[in-house]
Amino acid sequence: MHLDYSTDTVDDAQRFAYWSDVVCQHLIPAKSVVPDRQHFNARFRLRSLGKLALAEMSSPRHVWERDAQHLRSGPNEDFMLSLMVSGHGVLSQSGREVVQRNGDIVLYDAARPFSFDLAPESTLLVRIPRRQLLCRFPEAHNLTAMHLAEGHPTARLLGHMIREAAKLELSGSEAMEASLAGSMLDMLSAVLQVQSDGAEAALSSHAQLYQRTREYIAAHLDDCELDVEQMAAAQHVSARTLARVFAEYGSTPIQHLWKQRLEASHAALSEGRVRQVTQAAFQHGFSDLSHFCRVFKKAYGVTPQTLLRRH
Repeated sequence: MHLDYSTDTVDDAQRFAYWSDVVCQHLIPAKSVVPDRQHFNARFRLRSLGKLALAEMSSPRHVWERDAQHLRSGPNEDFMLSLMVSGHGVLSQSGREVVQRNGDIVLYDAARPFSFDLAPESTLLVRIPRRQLLCRFPEAHNLTAMHLAEGHPTARLLGHMIREAAKLELSGSEAMEASLAGSMLDMLSAVLQVQSDGAEAALSSHAQLYQRTREYIAAHLDDCELDVEQMAAAQHVSARTLARVFAEYGSTPIQHLWKQRLEASHAALSEGRVRQVTQAAFQHGFSDLSHFCRVFKKAYGVTPQTLLRRH
């Protein structure tokens, strides 16, 4: 199957609606929004490749949105693989957002809501039946909306395969098309494995950084000047990187610092290791006694003086 659609032969007022219907019919039903309907000119080519469908699209900027209503009214479980040849896009799915530029490969899932803001001078799209991909890589749905194996040789090879498949003329040879589709899916599976391994390594690296920073904070609670920049410098990372790592654990470096200071001062008071409230405050990084008393009572429901008298 080879199809070729262009808005050149359609009246200006109907071009966007025509093109939107074509893409929804052959790829994934979704809502499409375009900033400029009056000057919309696009082209869409589609060919079958075994169980896959390979499309080439060129258009002005537009936004595809698939929400819960689409999932109910038009269920679709296909995956879409996008290779940006020229142009850019921003894909959002599953709480992640990725900017796609020339050469980038991203995956998205029609079974879940997504938004794709596209300005593709030329993009190649592969529609993949869910079972065809999951039988090779069962965790594929966890790797949507991210650069797939960015810079890795397997990603470059997959991109080359997709580009060449778009040009290839197989003269209706179904066996050849099926073989090529299988090879492409095998290569995609290898790319997803690289991506998965990299994500696990990054997670492990983040966990180590998180633990090292917690230990550093615990050792420097008495430093009232301690801030994020100092914590990050001690770990040889940027403050932004440190903030992202703590965000994975639902906190920030400063929130963790103040929580540890409060817990340490509470332990010192309740265990009778200090004789004055000022000791509990100043030994654990509080430079303002009145502030210490306020936040302590808010956290524990009693004043530090009351706790000191009890013990």
